[in-house]
Amino acid sequence: MSEIEEKIMNKLNGLLSDGLLAINVSVFGKHAAKSVNIIIESDNGITLEDCANTSRIAKNVINMNKIIDDDYNIEVSSPGVNRPLFTIEDFIKYQGENISIELKKKINNKKRFKGIYEINKNVIMIYHKKEIIEIPYDCIKKANLIREIKI
Repeated sequence: MSEIEEKIMNKLNGLLSDGLLAINVSVFGKHAAKSVNIIIESDNGITLEDCANTSRIAKNVINMNKIIDDDYNIEVSSPGVNRPLFTIEDFIKYQGENISIELKKKINNKKRFKGIYEINKNVIMIYHKKEIIEIPYDCIKKANLIREIKI
């Protein structure tokens, strides 16, 4: 996460209430067309009103602190069913669940693993096809929970 993204997230989390938490902020785009994507979560779920309120607060944070000088768009969303895991704290919180991991470099000639995982210090141990793969947290490019929706 860049310095700008961290600044927005930290200031935003200081202002959000009712159990809302910004779990990721991404800023991308060219000078006159920047986009700010914010993912929020809450133990009570996310409503459209939560997204709208967070968007207004984020706009005030960015403008009052002069974080982005150019024109920008803000998009606020929930993490969704297959929630991305961004930090080691996320991995700890969802330990024991099914996960999909993409690595920066290969381990056992593979870059992608799926399975239930546990954490031992900063190592994710994923139970993959009857074996345990040990993945250092720093080697993870992207990770998502895998959840089934039962109808």
